Amino acid sequence: MFATLVLLALPGTWAAMAFGIPYMFFVPGFAVVRLVFWKGTSLEARFVLSLGLSVLVIIFLGLFLVLTPIGLYSDSTRASLILFTVAVVALEVFWKPAPEERATPEAEDEKPFKVDKVVAAMLGTALVVAAISLGLIVTAEYPSRTYFAVTDENGSADINTTRDIGSTITLVIEMHNGEDGPRTFTLVAYGWNTSLYGTHWYNYTLEKGETVNQTVTYQLDTSGIWRLDFDLYIQEQGQVAFFYGNLHLWFSVE
Repeated sequence: MFATLVLLALPGTWAAMAFGIPYMFFVPGFAVVRLVFWKGTSLEARFVLSLGLSVLVIIFLGLFLVLTPIGLYSDSTRASLILFTVAVVALEVFWKPAPEERATPEAEDEKPFKVDKVVAAMLGTALVVAAISLGLIVTAEYPSRTYFAVTDENGSADINTTRDIGSTITLVIEMHNGEDGPRTFTLVAYGWNTSLYGTHWYNYTLEKGETVNQTVTYQLDTSGIWRLDFDLYIQEQGQVAFFYGNLHLWFSVE
């Protein structure tokens, strides 16, 4: 209960990590063991079962969150784990309490130490799950953090789209390389429904994590409703450039 209060009151802190690790990898499984597997199970089997079942509980809770509208987020993950553990503990306390066992020294001496079959099975399962998890982590394709955005000359996304004839419009296109290495960024700026503003190409080679701003300015000499488009292409060395996305802005010149 104290660990639950810490996780709820102090998320993201060292205290939450200290209590959260055993909460994840031992407490849920131990609650299930006390509810289902307590009677007739050796001490070492209870310990290994607690670890193995905790891993299985986390996997199934994660699948449940992914496959439902709830979604797999830090808050939903924490809440589901807490709710599951509290629910199982409540069942064990109020519905099916685990029987208390009192062992005498004589009885303990009579039991030879041996590897329980359940322990061996859970150890094997834990090793298989660990190997699969490691493989998934190593081979996972992590989401790109690349982005590009259009703002006005003051860095605001709230762009004035009504302009006076004879004035100018200045836009800043910010491009960030969130890929896993250097990339060539090619920005194409053009008018979608007019040739008044021509077509302009801008090329940058950005290192991983690097950001660049490209400023474009257009003279507005013709009235009408126009659309400016910005296409971004990204190319890895030795690969064909691919179309990343399009941003555009409608504006009126009066």
